[in-house]
Amino acid sequence: MPVEVRLLKVGMTMTEGSVEEWFIADGDQVEKGEMLYRLETEKVNMDVDAEADGTVKHLVSAGTELGPGDVIGFIFAPDETIPDVLPTPTPLPGEEPAEEKKAPQPVVAAPAPKRAAGRRPAASPAARRLAAELGVDLADVEGTGPRGRITEGDVTTHADRAKAEAQPKRRQPSSPAARRLAGELGVDIESVEGTGPGGRVTRDDVERAAEAAESQPVTTPMRGMRRTIAERMYASLQNSAQLTMEMEVDMEDAVKLRTQLIAEWESEGVRPSYTDIIIIAAAKALTEHPRMHATLADDAVLHHGAVHMGMAVALEEGLVVPVIRDADSKDLKTIAGESRELAERARNGTLGLDDMTGGTFTVTSLGMYGVDTFTPILNTPEAGILGVGRIYDGVAWHGDTPAPRKFLRLSLTWDHRVLDGAPAAEFLAEVRGYLEAPFRLLV
Repeated sequence: MPVEVRLLKVGMTMTEGSVEEWFIADGDQVEKGEMLYRLETEKVNMDVDAEADGTVKHLVSAGTELGPGDVIGFIFAPDETIPDVLPTPTPLPGEEPAEEKKAPQPVVAAPAPKRAAGRRPAASPAARRLAAELGVDLADVEGTGPRGRITEGDVTTHADRAKAEAQPKRRQPSSPAARRLAGELGVDIESVEGTGPGGRVTRDDVERAAEAAESQPVTTPMRGMRRTIAERMYASLQNSAQLTMEMEVDMEDAVKLRTQLIAEWESEGVRPSYTDIIIIAAAKALTEHPRMHATLADDAVLHHGAVHMGMAVALEEGLVVPVIRDADSKDLKTIAGESRELAERARNGTLGLDDMTGGTFTVTSLGMYGVDTFTPILNTPEAGILGVGRIYDGVAWHGDTPAPRKFLRLSLTWDHRVLDGAPAAEFLAEVRGYLEAPFRLLV
């Protein structure tokens, strides 16, 4: 019997997903442990390995939405005969009989790809659809995305280049200086209308063409992570009563503490960030202000126990929020190590769904971009999110004597349905108290 390839379930909350792409083409050989397909869910994408050696047969095409555990293909052993009609998937325990379910339609085997060893080029479903519309062979496209992944832009660029190469070439009269400038600015001089004698292209013509190209609007389809973020942020604002307050924090002692800890933990490879310090301060404050550490569930307010702290990480394609579990019971060194690991995994695309679910409060920072203050949007259903600005130079007065100090601003957004402004302010003041006396974070 062939090995059934099922859509991997990642996380307890996963309800659906899809094969973003097959790494092994239909009918090709795979070895156990080799990457077989890329799973796409609402929150995370990940590569899934083959569980056996043999011949891969696809049961669904890339982009088909399915439930976790649904059969998406088979791996036939080398000595097995592959039938013309693929077998009916075996239902999971407690699942309805296969004949009562809407079975996925078998995929018609595609022509063998041109790449070595029959491997399909890595490309997003959107890029594959666009390639089919434009008649582009993905095997000929050079990917510029992560790990050489082919994007829609790569497909468009390849199609435009192929179209230009197919057109008869004509030599546009132009000056040597204009041709050099066109090369520097990336302007196709053959498409520039010349205003010089006899239609000759001048440097001014090239500059005008470059300026016109820069002023053209660019439309980017909203798909994948960007679309999910847009939907969730809009829903957050529509379905909660969000207000934001700010508070200035004297960070002079926290800056000194961090400098000392960096030197102390250097041999262990641990380098605490200001965000790490604020995360532990917020975690401790949440245990003392439970009204902030809550979620509105239907008509009841759910007060959480352990603090599972979300930390926003900015990626090129959007924002993800991995979670540090039990942040209230961990020391600063542990939090610094975990936050660094989660951030690296987020950027490498190796986070699992469980890494990004179950958060009870979120900290997000724009200080590294020079931002003083901003209005963060709730990561619903959480009741609060803490925004962190940059550290800046200021002055504290001791009587009539000024003293230079380091400051930052915290921006707290909270759900007014769950708690009022006074308890929210008390929580924020508690966070400030920890940061202005940071030795309390180490005891």
